[in-house]
Amino acid sequence: MGSQSNAIKIAEDIFRELRLLPGTTEKEVARWIRYELKLAGAREAFRTIVASGVRSVKPHAFPTNKRLRSGEIVKVDMGALYMGYRSDITRTYFLGKPTIKQRKIYRLVLKAQLAAIKKVKAGVKARAVDRAARSVIERAGYGKNFIHSTGHGVGRKVHEPPKVSPKSEAILKAGQVITIEPGIYIRGWGGIRIEDMVRVTRTGCKILTRVPK
Repeated sequence: MGSQSNAIKIAEDIFRELRLLPGTTEKEVARWIRYELKLAGAREAFRTIVASGVRSVKPHAFPTNKRLRSGEIVKVDMGALYMGYRSDITRTYFLGKPTIKQRKIYRLVLKAQLAAIKKVKAGVKARAVDRAARSVIERAGYGKNFIHSTGHGVGRKVHEPPKVSPKSEAILKAGQVITIEPGIYIRGWGGIRIEDMVRVTRTGCKILTRVPK
């Protein structure tokens, strides 16, 4: 767990120093992240995602020359590869004061994420964790806007078993590290995702990523 803890810390430190300013391009943000990873002795755990405005509707939107604008959503999904282990964190930001709808959707995604985290425990079916997040979003009327699984294992690879999805047959085991990352994506508006890494324990889980959200 030591190398992965370092991979997490490196990514967290970069998130804490991240500054998103109107006029900056998505590619410039991604280049800065890669530079900071290199300074820390790490590399990208996967291709960094920076998606702003309506482009944030794409779960895996790679950065472009689009410039950030005030009032927009900015989704950043990145991780560090350090000593063979990877981290994976997503944070969603608002440039300026968030709108009522932005606040509403963000809080809903956060509520879904917290519900899923609360469900994590050794012996629990992975699909039950997915259901905990998905049911929160469905009850609010946005079920069709949650278009991917709730999470996945992460270690030497960025996507490892168990898959935390509706059809997963996996049963969580103590010591496994998984992501919890529900999201809501609304065409023509944007997308919000919050992703943290947790370690499964016999009595619940330990949240490994502590970047403010």
